[in-house]
Amino acid sequence: MSNHLQILRQNGKSFYWAGKLLPKKYLIRCAELYSFCRLLDDIADTKTKNKNLIKLNYILDLIKKNDYQKLEQNKIYVPSYLKNCKLAKSKIIDLIHGLIFDQKLVRIKSEKELILYCYRVAGTVGILMCIALECKNKNSFNFATDLGIAMQLTNILRDIEEDAKLNRRYLPGKFINNLTPKEILILTEDHDHSNHSILKDAIKKILLISEFYYKSGNKGLVFLNLKFRIAICIASNVYREIGVKLKKNKFIWYKGRIYTTNFEKLKLTLKTFINIFDLFKLKFPKHNQSLHKHLREIL
Repeated sequence: MSNHLQILRQNGKSFYWAGKLLPKKYLIRCAELYSFCRLLDDIADTKTKNKNLIKLNYILDLIKKNDYQKLEQNKIYVPSYLKNCKLAKSKIIDLIHGLIFDQKLVRIKSEKELILYCYRVAGTVGILMCIALECKNKNSFNFATDLGIAMQLTNILRDIEEDAKLNRRYLPGKFINNLTPKEILILTEDHDHSNHSILKDAIKKILLISEFYYKSGNKGLVFLNLKFRIAICIASNVYREIGVKLKKNKFIWYKGRIYTTNFEKLKLTLKTFINIFDLFKLKFPKHNQSLHKHLREIL
């Protein structure tokens, strides 16, 4: 097994599970993309924020200059199919800007800031995935962006407590009366606090927002060939299940990270195959531009 596949298997279990259905060439391409994004994410998530910022800005500068040789000297390996691709370059730049944002005091203020952040760190990856899968239909990019945003919203809801421990708050302040990460951590201990309902209402609201993006992302599967549709649909359903379980758990965020078990992944995979004819029936959709109302300045 290649190193990229090993990284995907260990750290991106949902994606690796779904990726088994891809032809080997494309599984490797997706694993290379995952490794690249994972490396950038690991740089952004270490505790030495000043050093992180310097390194991310250095990488950003090299990407802008197309200096892949210096990047490789720094053990940053950009997948070959992304090199010299103008679209890929612009999305990698947006992605790095999202990771640079994480080096500051993270206090998301509004839904607009939340969606913009999710676009930068995950919507961009949706488009890079289109490039990895050689999907050349430009109409697919808006839907791929939406699926990435949906998955990042799921990530944020899954990691509320973990992010608070890192002094980060991605939940919009307008949704939760500007609770600080410290106050959120207090709520994980004090289960009778009145602010619990405020936080739960925010989680419900973000889950509802994520559903709009998941539905849009899944509509865009029509732009992929059938094998790719099935794999991406499974990955989407497996990830979305985290939010479904959060809802079943009455929006309680403080009982540890929510995962989908292998048995649950298997059930969702079988369900996808049972409903496979729905993937045949997909028609070329018109994108709901209201989903990008917060992104008009950047897209």
